[in-house]
Amino acid sequence: MRLMKMFGLAALAAVAAMAFVGATSASATFDTTLCKKDSGLTCEAGDQATTVHAVLKSGTVGQLLALVNVLCLGVLIEATPLGLAKLLPVHVLKLEFTGCGTASAHNNCTVAIQELPLADLLKTGPDQGKLINLSGRTRLQCPNIGIDCVYDLAKGEFDAGANHITANEVVTEELGGKFFCPDEGLLDGLLEGLEKLFIKS
Repeated sequence: MRLMKMFGLAALAAVAAMAFVGATSASATFDTTLCKKDSGLTCEAGDQATTVHAVLKSGTVGQLLALVNVLCLGVLIEATPLGLAKLLPVHVLKLEFTGCGTASAHNNCTVAIQELPLADLLKTGPDQGKLINLSGRTRLQCPNIGIDCVYDLAKGEFDAGANHITANEVVTEELGGKFFCPDEGLLDGLLEGLEKLFIKS
């Protein structure tokens, strides 16, 4: 029984902050920055993004895949790119999950962020990239079904591009907890940037 770790979503969040950016360079051999404009081959200093905001795409949910499904109706992420580099570091400043649960009311579970994620964005092609979590830790609690688990978000990988970040069965590792805590979880979700950004060299 695999409980998709919502925390992957947190990771996703970190990643998400970048994902909505969309990679436009074909290789990771050039320095990378996030740009507010898509004109030209490089980004002018005044057009570089200093913050990134992303939310769950309208009409979607964050899903923890398992025999017991946990769904979250809302995810909010705020992040900042940390300079110019071949692998663009992204620091998550804020990560929130709301409306989480195992029933239609979506109110019987909570996701708490114990450590905000750091991530790197790797350009893999035009408007394509990978967001790779370097750190992060979340705690999922569903008292009604005995779930109280902590998960590691490090090493989670998300697809980025077209102003979105996608978690497709992203694995997170269980670090400890009480009662029902599967060793491995899978996360699905789709985040969308509130402001369209472009990955530039």
